[in-house]
Amino acid sequence: MAEESHGAQPGGPPASNPASPQDVNEDPTDAPRLAGSRPVWLRKRILGPLLCLILIAVGTPYGLQLWRYYQIHETTDDAYVTGDIVPISARVGGTVMTVYASEHQQVEDGQLLAELDPDDFAARVVQAEAMVAVAAARLRHAELQVQLTQDSTSNDTVRTGATLLGAESALRGAQHGAEKAEAHLRTWEAAVAVAQADVDTQDVHLVMAQTGFERVQNLLSDGVVAQQQFDQANSTWQAAKAEKRAKEEHLRQTRSELERAKVDLRRQQETVRREEAQVAEAQALLEGSQAQRQSVDIQQAEVKVAQALLQQAEADLAYARLQLQYTALKAPVAGVVAKKNLEIGQVVQPGRPLLALVPLQDVWVEANFKETQLQHMRPGQRATLHVDAYPEEVFSGTVESLSPGTGSVFSLLPPENATGNFVKVVQRVPVKIRIEPSASRGVMLRPGMSVIATVNTQ
Repeated sequence: MAEESHGAQPGGPPASNPASPQDVNEDPTDAPRLAGSRPVWLRKRILGPLLCLILIAVGTPYGLQLWRYYQIHETTDDAYVTGDIVPISARVGGTVMTVYASEHQQVEDGQLLAELDPDDFAARVVQAEAMVAVAAARLRHAELQVQLTQDSTSNDTVRTGATLLGAESALRGAQHGAEKAEAHLRTWEAAVAVAQADVDTQDVHLVMAQTGFERVQNLLSDGVVAQQQFDQANSTWQAAKAEKRAKEEHLRQTRSELERAKVDLRRQQETVRREEAQVAEAQALLEGSQAQRQSVDIQQAEVKVAQALLQQAEADLAYARLQLQYTALKAPVAGVVAKKNLEIGQVVQPGRPLLALVPLQDVWVEANFKETQLQHMRPGQRATLHVDAYPEEVFSGTVESLSPGTGSVFSLLPPENATGNFVKVVQRVPVKIRIEPSASRGVMLRPGMSVIATVNTQ
């Protein structure tokens, strides 16, 4: 064998290598058995590492794939199905007359669930309608009163205005007549003065003519003057007397005209005073008509008050009708009835929960991921959901939103890390995952079901 001939040279003495204790004690008869056991030992030394290499070669791709999977996927089992729970409560107090809903019943949007006794509310509606009718009648009366006052005020204003214009025109005419009468009086006064001056002048002429006549008469008796001169002096005297009488008659007539002018002036002045009184009366009537406009403003304010009262009555009527409508409890959304606490004859109070509606067609998953898992998580990423109630089903979803704070922040008693001893705890952030409508395939998910959520953050 090779191992046995390794230490000796050909043709030379045997090697002087010290023999191992096993070689010293070996029996020449055991040589065939030892020669057959060495390949087994060799196979064991080679088979182990080879098997490890094979396992490494086979497991490396799978491990690499698994490593890459967990690099782009985040998983949590702290997730559950949730949805809206719509509480139904009475908006008015009353006695339950009829109940149409039963526990776990599927109802549609707007479906009647129960009815309260409507008699009291119907009476209030009738009372409110009567109040609306009264307010409308008051408003109509106020509007008619305003219209009547406006028409009366307008007619009075027009009439008194026309009267005032006529009185003012008559006053101007009377004033003009008084001015003419005064001018006429002044004219006759001047004429009287002229006529008086003429009479005075004629008196002088008469005295001169009488004196000349008497002198000629004395001379005629003495025979100094001729009869012709006497006749001429007598004729002059007689003419002077006639002229004086004419002047005096003219003076009398002139004075008579002056008196008539004075009477006419007094009449014209009386007319002026009378027309002034008419103008003053017309002005007073016009001012009274204009003052009535203030009463129109007051009545218009009363109309506004009546309008406000009518609006208030209409609002009360609308409220009473709403209260009557609220006696019918209707489903605000489609869903399943739960937590029913409503029976016939029960007296309910406003705001007290009577039942709840769960819209099972609109549910989602709320997954509470650790804060260390949110580095690459964004809205819009795909998610895979496994619901414990349906282990054979795989649901798909989409990350819709991430909570603005951790769950502990919005808890009833948020942590106060600034007080006491601080212990760092990994926080969890709620993530809303919207389930795709086609993913359920007819399976009805209910709020509260446990879910294992996996989000692809790639």
